[in-house]
Amino acid sequence: MTFITDRRNVLKGGLSLGAGLVAGLQPGRLFAQTTIPLTFSVWGSDAEVAAYNQVIAKYQAANPNVSIKLDVMPFGQFYQQVDTRLAGRQAPDLFRVTYQQVGRYAKAKAAIDLGEYLDAGYADAFTPAVWGAVNYEGATYALPHHTDTFALYYNADLLEKAGIALPTKLDDAWTWAQFIENARGLKEKSIGTHPFAMAWQNSAVHRWMIYLYQHGGKLLADDLASSAINTPSGIETIAWTQSWFKEGLVPPSTSLKSGEKVQNLFANGIIPMMLNGNWQIPFLEKQAKFRWGVTYLPRDVAMADDLGGTSVAISRDCKEPEAAAEFLKFLVDEENMRDYVNAAQFLPVRKSLVEGGIQYTTRPEEMKVFVEQTKTVPPHLVSTVILPSWGKFSSKLADELDLAFTSGQTPEETAENIEGYVNDILISS
Repeated sequence: MTFITDRRNVLKGGLSLGAGLVAGLQPGRLFAQTTIPLTFSVWGSDAEVAAYNQVIAKYQAANPNVSIKLDVMPFGQFYQQVDTRLAGRQAPDLFRVTYQQVGRYAKAKAAIDLGEYLDAGYADAFTPAVWGAVNYEGATYALPHHTDTFALYYNADLLEKAGIALPTKLDDAWTWAQFIENARGLKEKSIGTHPFAMAWQNSAVHRWMIYLYQHGGKLLADDLASSAINTPSGIETIAWTQSWFKEGLVPPSTSLKSGEKVQNLFANGIIPMMLNGNWQIPFLEKQAKFRWGVTYLPRDVAMADDLGGTSVAISRDCKEPEAAAEFLKFLVDEENMRDYVNAAQFLPVRKSLVEGGIQYTTRPEEMKVFVEQTKTVPPHLVSTVILPSWGKFSSKLADELDLAFTSGQTPEETAENIEGYVNDILISS
């Protein structure tokens, strides 16, 4: 059994034998007599919260002088609440954080540098994309916990009815042209109200950049110092995704700023295909009453997917950073990561688990598709979305794309507007 000793609670000069006996300690053993309290703020589904509680209980059983309180908040209010507590110097000791937010907390020194608590070579155990996402200016400000990504869900009954054959390996994924051809075929045969829909999840515009990178484009230049969206590849990608709405291939209620839950449309058999994440599998297992599966994203000049998932940081307000770091390393070790991603239907970020595979309890074949897709995340995309300034221009990107999708704003005007705003933000950052 492991104990963490808080030396500040040990009386100067040591404890007498009598004092040790009064405290219920064995003679000759000197441990802290008070519990180290830690708070851990998260958001999550029932499955995620249950998985967090399971690993907390496991840690506390081995470390009875550490008490960890799980503070569950709604995702829509999470960062606002964490930021408010940081401003009042009452932030949680540990907090869940998407990779896109790590740079912001690192730059503000709201999360602590974890370097002193990590052994040499610790980073080597993690996939390069996620390890790069938790580092800022050479320092580590969070530890990767899991990732998630997108793939193409399909209603097997409806696609079979339409005579559509599905790719069975990544190299054979549909091209953009094949995907649209199949979508048009579904529409012509009136199979579903619309052929497909894209789940944007709270205007998560980084999901759109999947297609930008697939088409050979990027939002920022190689040095990340200026916009690169106003180029043929950028304009053509905007036009391609705009065409989904122009042609009526997707429900008009599923644009970037819409609150439509695409998974409900799919689960109810209203649409035969949807672009969505691995975390929807438990929901579909319960709700979908038809045969369904998952295949690879459509691709263009290259295959690309986005960086989803979350890490965990220690706030600057933590009074016991060493104890918090010990729990954090326990949370993301191989055994506990395997248990968490299996229970919550996420994807691992340790190389041993990615390469060795996980036998998921629920839909293991579908989860293999998502694991393969995680290997296609472009490093430049990661570098872009983890910039501290990402949040400042991602909202503008979402606004402009939404105008293109729903109001007919031209791709050229959309790219020009994004370019100007992004450059202004980068210059002032």
